[in-house]
Amino acid sequence: MSNTFSAVLQRPNKGIALLLLLVPFSVMYLPLFKFPYTFCTISALVFLFTWLQDGHIHVLQLKKFTANDLLVTLLAYVVLEGSMDFLVQPAITKLLHEPADYSSFAMLKGNTKAYVKWLCLMWLSAAFGEELFFRSYCIAQLQRLIGNRPLLHIFISATLFAAPHIYQGIAGAITTFVFGLAFGFIYVRWKNSWINILVHGLIDTVFLTLSYFGLTHFYGT
Repeated sequence: MSNTFSAVLQRPNKGIALLLLLVPFSVMYLPLFKFPYTFCTISALVFLFTWLQDGHIHVLQLKKFTANDLLVTLLAYVVLEGSMDFLVQPAITKLLHEPADYSSFAMLKGNTKAYVKWLCLMWLSAAFGEELFFRSYCIAQLQRLIGNRPLLHIFISATLFAAPHIYQGIAGAITTFVFGLAFGFIYVRWKNSWINILVHGLIDTVFLTLSYFGLTHFYGT
């Protein structure tokens, strides 16, 4: 039975690729799953579906991490953090006349226990889970759906990435979309998921640290 099911998933069928993309994405909107279990569940589905489709998980690009990859990671992080913090987010705030809504992170202010807990969960759920799904897995399924069209892959994956962040307001969703474009470019250019995971994690570490010190208004200035 399992062999038959796997054989069905391995067929070059666009409908199957779309279904396998939408099923994990829908988990984000099911009330059964809450942070951090949402992306733990999604990650498990990503590994399962990829294995059933390909018989391996190579397409997820969880490659060996080299010294050169470390240099790329640090450079990408510095460029992205600097450009988003000092150019893009202030421009979005000015254009929309309101900053992103980060009020859901207010409870981290001065709360060391919560900060450390969220920091650990962020690396598992956001850095690893989101990059695994929105970049590695989404782009692999989009490759099956629309062929080798990397710019469109980046745009669609960034749109999907922004959708669950609408709770941060329009400014927050647009900011997340721009982050998604950047993460997508990094993934398509270097094709190593660990680079994306580390860059994403470093950016979110700065964000949570600013939340801990009550300085998230920094992003709106």
